[in-house]
Amino acid sequence: LAQASSREKHHQHMAGGKGRKRFSHSRRATGAVEPQKRLLGPRYRGFCPLPENFSKAAGAGAPHPGPLEVDRRCLSDISPSEFFDCFVRQRRPVVLATQQPLADLFGLHGASAAWALPGKEGVRAMRDGPAGSSVVAVEWRSTTSEAFGQSDASKRRRSTLSEFCSALEAGSELGYLTTQPIDEDDDGCPVALAAPHLLALLAGARRLRPKLVGALAPVQYNLWFGRAGEGTTSGLHHDFHDNLYVLLRGEKEFRLFSPRCADILRPVGLDQATKPCMHANGLLCYVQDIREDGAPESVLRKWRRQTQASSRGSQSNKSVFGGLNDTDDEEDRLLELALDNAIHESASEAEQETSEVGKRTASRRQQKQQPQRLPDSFCRWSTVVSLESSVGPCQPPVPSPLQGRHMTARLSAGDLLYLPASWFHEVISRGPDAGGHLALNVWFAPPSSNGSFACPYQDEFWQSKYRQLLRAARKVQEKGTTVKARRTNKVKKRVPKADTIVWQASTERERLVGR
Repeated sequence: LAQASSREKHHQHMAGGKGRKRFSHSRRATGAVEPQKRLLGPRYRGFCPLPENFSKAAGAGAPHPGPLEVDRRCLSDISPSEFFDCFVRQRRPVVLATQQPLADLFGLHGASAAWALPGKEGVRAMRDGPAGSSVVAVEWRSTTSEAFGQSDASKRRRSTLSEFCSALEAGSELGYLTTQPIDEDDDGCPVALAAPHLLALLAGARRLRPKLVGALAPVQYNLWFGRAGEGTTSGLHHDFHDNLYVLLRGEKEFRLFSPRCADILRPVGLDQATKPCMHANGLLCYVQDIREDGAPESVLRKWRRQTQASSRGSQSNKSVFGGLNDTDDEEDRLLELALDNAIHESASEAEQETSEVGKRTASRRQQKQQPQRLPDSFCRWSTVVSLESSVGPCQPPVPSPLQGRHMTARLSAGDLLYLPASWFHEVISRGPDAGGHLALNVWFAPPSSNGSFACPYQDEFWQSKYRQLLRAARKVQEKGTTVKARRTNKVKKRVPKADTIVWQASTERERLVGR
């Protein structure tokens, strides 16, 4: 789910390629920027802080609009329906402030949330807790002058979460923990909402889908963890999912442009895409036959056939479209089973992951010999100017019509940022102490442009995909908790088919994005 259709699965779903499993339409960055034949920006029907003729106005020497700050609200003052109507439906970013984000969103309290505490206390709770033995893939850079998020997957090295925490405690600023590889089914849909280390950290959660998001369907949960004294930049890019980004430690600055700016910012994927598409909700696609909520039409057709066959057998089973009326208790119970299983399984997976490293060595060597390229959803520009060079390596400044016209969202610990799909953003992260900068985010399938709070999507596709992961947790528990049984039933990684690789396109590229 998480990888199925948004950032990376959408990334490559819409963008073109996916980390190790690169889509055949992945584009290499070229030097020159050719004029766009078809304008995409006017198709966007959501919020944009700039006027429709902002390009001409800027060229005519119009006065600078001044700093544009993202709206800030108190989380306790906004209801789920208001959140949807004022921000999700309008495709409008917002910062929501709270003092206990894990408790307010997931019902995570006390010792179960100790890993999010500031400074060394939080890092040690993460290191010494159940998640510490989980194997994670960490992106490493050679020097602090390099940027994260724009390198190949071969740059990643595996270690335990405990070992990575110890490296940060010792003062290293060279490593960054981001999105992780997750096994997939035959359709390229991930079989888990999050990697084992994050499931272990969320083991005490009362709920996995925050009440704030209503019926929006979670696609993937990720943890972003690093350390930076001067600050690091993610590079200017866009994602393919709606994003709820929760900052737990450190400081982050998001510099944003709406999807209407796509024709000027021109992400790499537009250079060779034959028929790029922008939906009314802003979702930018580089391949065809992707619905505006990110679902591939080929997968939708298969799902409809399966749904029709199933409905013939049981007409009495009424589905709850939005998932709001009902199944919270059942979902919580299944989630607990899945989390417990992930904790017990992490040790055995460590051995398996170690053996897989050797199998991938040859292919990684070949990847290293190939020239580096930007992911399709990345831009060749940067909002970071020469005066901010301490933040990291800079690319050329954004084109003149957009210089100084980005929106800014400044986050401190406890802040949440809602960012609609395909909003361009460059993230500057700072966390100089032993606690570093730590964030948790949830990607959601973007809602249809005519969706409502109760029914954000055209059909039940995304809700059914979300529930499948919970049902899978029950099956695992019924088959037993022994390591042998889990290994027998583990879904194998596979080479994706041509018609499913777009489904996998979004998240792997986002896994390469430095947050």
